Amino acid sequence: MVTAVASLRSDKAVHKVLLVTRNFAPTSHVSVERATKLVKYLPEFGWQPTVLTGATASPGLPTDLGLLHEVPDVEIIRARAPELSLFYRGQSGMGDGRPAQRGGPRRSALHPKAWVIPDSQLLWYPFAVRTALRRAPTAQWDAVVGTSFPPTALLVARTIAASQGIPYVTDFRDSWTEYHNAPNRPAPLAAFERRLEARVVAGAAAVVAVDASIVAHVWARIAPNLRPPLHIIQNGYDEADFRDARPAALPPFSIVHTGLLRRSPRPLWEALSHTLRERPELHGRLHVWQVGFVNAGAVADLRSPPDGVTVHCVPPVPQREAIGYMLGADLLVVEEFGSIMPSKTLQYLRAGRPILAFLDAGGVIRDVLRTVPQAHLVSVGEASRAGSLVGSLAGQPRTEPGAPSPAVTAYSRREVARRFAAVLDAARNTS
Repeated sequence: MVTAVASLRSDKAVHKVLLVTRNFAPTSHVSVERATKLVKYLPEFGWQPTVLTGATASPGLPTDLGLLHEVPDVEIIRARAPELSLFYRGQSGMGDGRPAQRGGPRRSALHPKAWVIPDSQLLWYPFAVRTALRRAPTAQWDAVVGTSFPPTALLVARTIAASQGIPYVTDFRDSWTEYHNAPNRPAPLAAFERRLEARVVAGAAAVVAVDASIVAHVWARIAPNLRPPLHIIQNGYDEADFRDARPAALPPFSIVHTGLLRRSPRPLWEALSHTLRERPELHGRLHVWQVGFVNAGAVADLRSPPDGVTVHCVPPVPQREAIGYMLGADLLVVEEFGSIMPSKTLQYLRAGRPILAFLDAGGVIRDVLRTVPQAHLVSVGEASRAGSLVGSLAGQPRTEPGAPSPAVTAYSRREVARRFAAVLDAARNTS
């Protein structure tokens, strides 16, 4: 693949980038997907990546060996990665119909995580830096990208870049200090972490984020003349993942939610209760599929659906299988989180199935979905409207999805990589 790319781009030199990501293929998780797809497509746009990652995956994450087949020629540097979270993390991945749990409530100042800055991956830092610097003299990277979460990856990238005199780019998939369930740190530690966050961001050649809101708090703390360029590059879908994917054989009427269920499904339960009051003949014919991890705080409500609704809990599955569930659904459900749009929204778009989006703050998800005919946007408090929509859809025949429109293909992983390569080009040219 590298040879082919070089020959196709003979008019332009191929540059080298080190991508720092705590987890990488064959680990299968939404936090890994962005890095894996960048590595897959960046060579088409003049950047040959090397990956710096952990020798072992973070505990509890599933594995999909097929992911390595997508990036067969990439050099992967694996550094020892001990995790402090092993001492306090609780999780389970059950295949017996119970939810695969992950995460927990916001930790108090007495929790061990509240005293670890920036995160429980901190012990990976010295091993990652040392391992990369041993490789650096022969690698001759032109830039470094750190993709977060966890923020430790950004510290690793910054240190390596400084030692080599090359630019680094911070890639925020999630917020650093303002993310959901962030630990409640003692005030002095919280202040120190905010200063550290600002220094890392201000020192970058460029900042990439999936949503401007996740870096707004740190942006406000940096003087305008010290702010690096900010680029909003959302997540996307990989056309190759959909090629030859087969819809799962799901009973009608199947409502599917894939990925981490962060919060209680109560808005959906209230909507479905309204559906059943309006359409009592649907009693026993509504199926809800949760495919992936469930936040510990959402488990109890997930197990208590309205009478007449059947819940199916499926542990995390490989990407192609998750797409099968999307394609086989009668309705896909996504819930905005604050102003954050879950990355699966863009896969939902490509699947071409009807989408029910529960809006929280009405951020970027509204901008993305408001012109999509099969997308239905409702506030989390509009149970009756959402319920009526479900009832209406349940009375219609299942249709086959059509070819993706240009508005959808704009979110392909290849297009994401093209935009990211442009950021790297600018960072290299201005350093």
